[in-house]
Amino acid sequence: MSRTVGVVTGTRAEYGLLRGAMKRIEAHDELTLQVVVTGMHLSERHGRTVTEIEDDGFDIDRRVHMQVDGDSGRAMAKSLGVGLSGMADALADLDPDIVLVLGDRGEALAGGVAAAHMNLPVAHIHGGDAMEGAIIDDSIRHALTKFAHVHFPVSEQSAERIEKLGEEPWRITTVGAPGLDEIREAAVTAPETLYETYGLDPGRPLLLTVQHPVTTAPERAGEQMRATLDALAARERAQVVVIYPNADAGGGRMIDAIESHDAADRFHAFESLPRADYLGLLDAADALVGNSSSGIIEAPSFGLPVVDVGPRQTGRQRADNTLSVPHETQAIEAAIERCLTDESFQARARNCENPYDYGGAAERIVSRLAEIDLTDRLIEKRLTY
Repeated sequence: MSRTVGVVTGTRAEYGLLRGAMKRIEAHDELTLQVVVTGMHLSERHGRTVTEIEDDGFDIDRRVHMQVDGDSGRAMAKSLGVGLSGMADALADLDPDIVLVLGDRGEALAGGVAAAHMNLPVAHIHGGDAMEGAIIDDSIRHALTKFAHVHFPVSEQSAERIEKLGEEPWRITTVGAPGLDEIREAAVTAPETLYETYGLDPGRPLLLTVQHPVTTAPERAGEQMRATLDALAARERAQVVVIYPNADAGGGRMIDAIESHDAADRFHAFESLPRADYLGLLDAADALVGNSSSGIIEAPSFGLPVVDVGPRQTGRQRADNTLSVPHETQAIEAAIERCLTDESFQARARNCENPYDYGGAAERIVSRLAEIDLTDRLIEKRLTY
C-alpha cells in the first residue's frame, strides 16, 4: 500500500541534506512525496532559496511563513510559535502518513511538534548529535528525539545517545550523514567551473568561511564575525568566499559585520549558494574557517583543513582535519597559517577518515520509511527506563 511522506525543510543547508532522500521518495513505487517549505527558504534576506527547490524539479505542496523580523531570542521564539500554528494547518490539509524532519532548528521542531500532536508519526534525521557550544540547537535536537517515533542517527555514538534518552532500539536505524551521499555520487561542481562562475583565481589560495551565531551570546555575534573576517583579511594573497549566516538571533549583526568590513570589497560574499557549488568550494578550497557543521561532517570527505572557531561545535564527533580556536583574531590567523603551510597537518587532513560516512544514507532512510509498520505501536511511545 502506498504511503505519503511529508518532508519539512526550512534552510538551504538542511535542504541539501534532505534532497537525496526526497529524490528517492519521489522515485519509490510505494511512496509519495509532499514538500512543506518554511523558514529561511521564504526569506529575501537569506536568498529566497525556495527557488532552488523548485529548480530541482520538486513540487511544493505548502509554504509556511514563520520568520518574525528581529535579531533576538525573542524573535526566534515568536517565529517558532508562528511556525507551529502554520505547520498544524499545513499538515491538517496534507494529511501525510509520516513526517520527515532533520536536525536542530526551530523549523524542524515546529513540524515535529505539530505532527506528534496530530498523531502523525515523525521521523527525525541527525538526532543524538552533541554540540555543547550551541545550547538551543541541542535542546531542539533532543526535544525532537522525544517527539519523534523513528530515529535516523548519523553515527553509532549518536544512536547510543538516543537510546540513553529512553528511546526503544527498534525505532533507531543508524544511517550515516545524508550530506555525504552527493559527495560519494560526485554531484559536485568542478573547480574550473567554480573559478569561472564566481570570478576566482586558481593560482591564489582560496579560503571559505561559514560562521553562524552562538545562540547563547547573540549580542557578541557581530564582534565574533569581525574577528574571523579580520583574520581572513590579513591573508592578502588569499581569495575569501563568505557565506551569510543562518537566521538565528545575532545573524543580522553578523551580516552587518560582513557588509561593513574594511575588506568587504575583497570578499566574495553570498547570501546562499547551490548545494553542488558549495560542495565544489569545499573541494577547491585550501581551508574552511568558521563554525559550520559542514566543517565537521562534509569537509573530512574532501581532506579539507578546517579552522573550527569558537564553542559552537564543541563536543561533536570529528575527524583529524580540524583545528579548534577561540573567537580571537590572532588565534584564527595562526590556525589559517597552519592550514596553508603545515605539510604534516595538511597530510593529516588529507588522509583523515570521516566518522559519518556509512555510505548510502538516503537509501537507508527511504527503505526504512517504506517498510516500517504504521500501526498504533509506532505512535505509542514508551520509555526504556
